[in-house]
Amino acid sequence: MDPTLRALNRFGLGARRGERRTIGDPRQWLRAQLDGGAPSLAPPSGVTPDAIGDALRAIRMAGQGDEQQRRQARRRVVEMSQAEVHAALTARVMSERPFVERLVAFWSNHFCVSTGSKIIVAPLAGSYERDVIRAHVLGRFEDMVLASAKHPAMLVYLDNFQSVGPNSRGATAGPRNNGQRRGLNENYARELLELHTLGVNGGYTQQDVQELAKVLTGWSINGLGGPGARPQRANQPRRGRGQAPRRNDGPIEFAFQDLLHEPGSKTVLNQRYNEAGIEEGERVIRALCRHPSTAQFVATKLVTHFVSDEPP
Repeated sequence: MDPTLRALNRFGLGARRGERRTIGDPRQWLRAQLDGGAPSLAPPSGVTPDAIGDALRAIRMAGQGDEQQRRQARRRVVEMSQAEVHAALTARVMSERPFVERLVAFWSNHFCVSTGSKIIVAPLAGSYERDVIRAHVLGRFEDMVLASAKHPAMLVYLDNFQSVGPNSRGATAGPRNNGQRRGLNENYARELLELHTLGVNGGYTQQDVQELAKVLTGWSINGLGGPGARPQRANQPRRGRGQAPRRNDGPIEFAFQDLLHEPGSKTVLNQRYNEAGIEEGERVIRALCRHPSTAQFVATKLVTHFVSDEPP
């Protein structure tokens, strides 16, 4: 294949009419795509963090109302989601940096959240791509992983915001659900190991999944309720270093809730981590990102995407 067409089609989003003739050196054209910093994108009009929070709380409250209230609440969330999709696709089509947009699409797929899985995820997905993927697409891999781990879209999509350490204060003192206490949720820990970092053959065990899930208990959200969340009173002080006050209003945002965090040390990939609140999870994630299996898995996936289905 002609090198210019290879650059435009395999690394970009396809050649525009007449664009091939404007490119002298296709390698230099690709390198120049990486200049200028991360490709920022403003949110659509009316889709603010507070508006998203209000819409999602309305969805939950509508479950107690009539059918018309439920339809109106869902319609508002769907409108926000559609506005985000339109803005993202427009930016991608109109961009003068198609290679970077291709990278945004690659990493959005690698760290994917599904807007069809839960109605709550739908209006958060646009912010997820803007603030997690776009903001770090030309930066450090581990910074992107940490941003993904703390974004409400990921925390809700894979249920980590509801995960409770079996021996945490929240588990022993919290309310029961149909006679059962909420417990440990392994969904995000498994996906972090299998799909985001090490890969399915990366050398982890089921014990590592369980231990990582315990490490990540307390990584939750504000503004949507859930275990450990309470209305925030005016002038209420913060509880514990690194822990945001629990509340059920305002934007949907990350909050570390020590009440739900599993106490004691944990061992992941034969490495022991002492109890350290939110820093405990950050240390484990950074170690996973720097693991040789992660390098092999991510590099192979990049080469498969850009070069060949059977990487040399």
